[in-house]
Amino acid sequence: MFKLVTGKPGDGKTSNELWEFLTAKEYKGRDKFCTPIKGFEAAKHGVTEIPDIKGWRDLPEGSVIFIDEVQDYLGQRSGKEVPEWIRELARHRHSGKDFIATTQDPMFLDPFVRKLAKPHVHYHRPWNMKMVRHQWDTVQNDPTNKTARKSSQSRFVKPNPEVFKLYTSTVLDTHKAAPPWKLIAVAVVALVCLLGGSGLAMMRLLDMGPKPEPDPVAAHDVVVIDGKQATATGTPFDGLTQKPAINSEASWEPDKLKSRIEGMPWSAPIYDHLTRPNDFPRIAACISSERTGCRCFTQQGTPLKTPEKACEVLVKQGAFDPWKQGRQTAQGGNRSEPGRATTESEGPSEASEGITRVQYNKGRFLW
Repeated sequence: MFKLVTGKPGDGKTSNELWEFLTAKEYKGRDKFCTPIKGFEAAKHGVTEIPDIKGWRDLPEGSVIFIDEVQDYLGQRSGKEVPEWIRELARHRHSGKDFIATTQDPMFLDPFVRKLAKPHVHYHRPWNMKMVRHQWDTVQNDPTNKTARKSSQSRFVKPNPEVFKLYTSTVLDTHKAAPPWKLIAVAVVALVCLLGGSGLAMMRLLDMGPKPEPDPVAAHDVVVIDGKQATATGTPFDGLTQKPAINSEASWEPDKLKSRIEGMPWSAPIYDHLTRPNDFPRIAACISSERTGCRCFTQQGTPLKTPEKACEVLVKQGAFDPWKQGRQTAQGGNRSEPGRATTESEGPSEASEGITRVQYNKGRFLW
């Protein structure tokens, strides 16, 4: 294995890979070697430090070699001929050796070795915040490319804090978290617009539902109070302003003043002739979304508890309203009454008993 690890300074390539080099189970019990790492005392951790890797073929079989800043040892070459010790890296697996090489960019590496590298791991720390680890089976010449990142196996990582006690990562940490405030502001504005648009769409859907129509039958309801008939006209809520019912004698008894439902004083028996309902809750609109699920609302915009499957069917197919024609007929009948009351015939007619109506012509009568 020739593992190539890339990443910009401070993105976590050395901290993560050095800790894995020292603690991973697959490297346990094997001879370990490394090139010089600033502040790292190799001997204290069972690692042998080597000045370069030209003599890698002389190392024991099964060795694990950590090469920090590999461009210092296997960088771009000026000559076309590949040195033998580099060419032999193509057969490094024959001796069971594994290499872990870190560098800032894959193009810094010798082209011959770059073609041998597998896997390729790239560390990225956007805006100096969370570290992201990308991995490919082959070397990506530009691991920052969007297409390359989409094809990678990626996950968030966090280096073990103990590793920073083993080597000198930096003298002065100048990499401070810098969240993209402009992008965050744009995202917040977009979210507000989305929520506002959803609310407006819901309100319009509710307005499209059928409006509650007055019940013509309820215009003249005959009710019984203490065994006597009384006529109550108007809507159920006109009782606060209308005159008392004719020929009705309300009995102000304690039992009749007591509410049937606590907190609803109008549910007392004495108000029965004023609080007769003139409508019932109907499904006026149903809305389905991934965030809130499927919900239905009445013609007054109040939520209506509806089974999920039934709600989805109503959203897709709608439902027949068996009461719509009756409401339209009642409304049309009420509108036609004034027209008939104001229509006059052109000839004389009987307006009422004992009175004859004659059409008026200017100048015909002298008085």
